[in-house]
Amino acid sequence: MGRRDVAGPTRALLSAAFTLILVGLLAVVFRVGAQEQTAPTPAPAQPAGNGGQPLAFSHRVHATDNAIPCQLCHAYARRGPVAGVPSVQRCVQCHLTIAPTKPEVVKLMAYWEDKKPIPWVRVYDLPDYVRFTHKRHVLAGVACETCHGDVGRMEAASQATSLTMGWCLNCHNARKAPTDCPVCHY
Repeated sequence: MGRRDVAGPTRALLSAAFTLILVGLLAVVFRVGAQEQTAPTPAPAQPAGNGGQPLAFSHRVHATDNAIPCQLCHAYARRGPVAGVPSVQRCVQCHLTIAPTKPEVVKLMAYWEDKKPIPWVRVYDLPDYVRFTHKRHVLAGVACETCHGDVGRMEAASQATSLTMGWCLNCHNARKAPTDCPVCHY
């Protein structure tokens, strides 16, 4: 009988908590949706120089001039949540023989010799409550350029799209992809 006395108030408390969470999520969705409809977010300007990166890595030289596919260097994109940055070893495999005397390759080789990773500065970062996986998008045939812009024309990588909730929902709606909250949120 004691359990039954507690069950009613506990159930009511859980129901109230769920309602508050649901109302909060709906407020966020409608606020983000309203922001997205007021004006499209312009792509950020291309940063000058190397975008604050430790090496002046040119996506244009690698992706366009030499036709290296994105997933050769960002090998985790088709297998998991993050695309990852290439290891120093992956870069060195080519640059032991390709342009070994260029200043940026010499810097690369110093990381290799010191057995240190390159401290790349993150370009894209989503909030912790967002559940995003590159794998699902790659396997669904979403081209890298859809979210990352024409990286093949960039010297330094820069964020090309806003990646706001409204931006993502517009893409999901256009592709008839799932839009249930738990698909993208923890």
